[in-house]
Amino acid sequence: MTSMSSKKMENSQRPMLLFLGICIFSLQWMLTHQEVNVALGGIATQSSVYLNSFPASFAIDGNRASILNSYSCTHTNCDYNPWWRVDLLAVYDIKYVIVMNRGDGYTDRINGAEIHIGNSLVNNGNNNPRCVVISSIPAGASANYTCKMRGRYVNIIIPNVSQYLTVCEVEVYGVPVHSKRAFLRLKFNSSEDLMNPTVRDKVLQKMISANVQPSMLQIRWTKEPEVETET
Repeated sequence: MTSMSSKKMENSQRPMLLFLGICIFSLQWMLTHQEVNVALGGIATQSSVYLNSFPASFAIDGNRASILNSYSCTHTNCDYNPWWRVDLLAVYDIKYVIVMNRGDGYTDRINGAEIHIGNSLVNNGNNNPRCVVISSIPAGASANYTCKMRGRYVNIIIPNVSQYLTVCEVEVYGVPVHSKRAFLRLKFNSSEDLMNPTVRDKVLQKMISANVQPSMLQIRWTKEPEVETET
C-alpha cells in the first residue's frame, strides 16, 4: 500500500511532457497535373444582359452552340466598355483560354476584345493583366489563346468603344494553386501543468512573439504516455 502511494506521488511530481503538433502552411505552391475546364464550376457575370435573356452564365454551360436563339450565348447591351467575367472561385495557374464566337451574324463584334486574368476586382476585374487582344474569330468558331498566367478572375472586355459583347462559350484550362503543408512537432518539458488552458495560452503567446503567425497554425495538444517502472 505504501509502495503504491509513493509511486503516485512520484508520478505527480514528474514534469509533464506534452507534444504540440503544428501544421504550418508554407506559402509554397504545389500544382496538380491535370488540366480541366475550370470555368464550368465558376460564377459568371457581365456588364449588362440584353433583353434580360442572355446572361453571363450561358458562356460556361458546357454547350458550344453558336446560334443566339439556342440560348447558350451571352449578350450584353450596347455598353461602353462591355465586359464579361468568370470567377473561378479559387486561384489557378491558367494555361490557355478558349473563346467561341457567335455563328449567326455580327461576328465582327468580338474584334478587339481583350482577355484579362488576375485576382483583383478593381474596375470589375478589367484592370487585371492582359493576356491577349482578340483580332478576330470566324463565325461559329473557337480560338485558343495561351496565357500562362495566375488568377481567379478571367475577363473579356471590348475597351474604349460602345458595343455589344457576345460570347457563346469560354473555357479556361489550368491547374489549382495549393499551399504546401509541413508538420512540425514540438516537445515541451515543463513542471507546469500544460493541460491548463492558461498555461497553454502563455506558450502560444511566446510562439506568436517569435513571428509564428496564429493564422498559419493548426494546433493539437497530446500527452505523452507515462511509462510504468517496476519497483
